[in-house]
Amino acid sequence: MKLYLTLFAFLLFTLSGFTQNDHEFVKLSEVIKGKRLTLYVTNTDSISYDIFLKVDTKDYRRSSNRPIIRNVAANSKIKLMTLIKLAKTEGQYESIFIVNEVAYALEIDKDFEALDFKLDRAIKDKKVTLFTKDDCIICPDTKRILENNKIAYTEYNIDKDSTNYLKIIKELKSDKENRIPLLKVDGDVYNNIKSIEDFIVALRKAFN
Repeated sequence: MKLYLTLFAFLLFTLSGFTQNDHEFVKLSEVIKGKRLTLYVTNTDSISYDIFLKVDTKDYRRSSNRPIIRNVAANSKIKLMTLIKLAKTEGQYESIFIVNEVAYALEIDKDFEALDFKLDRAIKDKKVTLFTKDDCIICPDTKRILENNKIAYTEYNIDKDSTNYLKIIKELKSDKENRIPLLKVDGDVYNNIKSIEDFIVALRKAFN
C-alpha cells in the first residue's frame, strides 16, 4: 500500500509527462543480447530529472514487477531493468515512461578541470542574491535548488525588508513587470521568472 501511495504522490507531483522518445533530453532505449532485453535511460541535459517506468508483459520474466522511480543525473546513462524472454513468445512488452519536468538539482560538474558545463573557482565566488516574498509559491523550490547545488546566496524577503529590492529596481530602469523571485548573479539580474523552469534557465545563463 505504501508503494502505491508513493507512486500516486509522484504522479501528482509530475506536472507534465512524456512517453518514450518525446522528451528532448531524456530517452528510454533497449539493448538486446540473446534472450536478455535491457532497458536504459539516457539524460543528455545539464540538469537531473526524476523518471517513472512501468513495464507490462507476458513474454518476459522480470526480476521485479514493481514500477521504477529513479533520479537520472545530468549527462548520464543508467540501467533500469533487464527482461528475459520466455520460450515460444514474441517478445512483446508495453511501457509507461514519464519524465518529471520539475528538476530540483542542476547537477553542476564540480570538477575544476572539466571542459564542459563547470563550476570553477571564479563562478563559485560569484555573488548570488535571491529576492523572495511570503506568498511566493515557487520561492521555496528556488532556494532548494541553490542549496542542493551548494550555491551560496543571500536572500532578501521583500515583505520584511524591501530596501535592497527597491534599489535593484531603480538600477534596472525598466518598465517591465518585475516578478518575484528575482535573481541577481553579480551584475546580471533575472526579473522575469514565472516558473521553476524559468529559474533553471536563468541559472544556466548565469553559470555557463
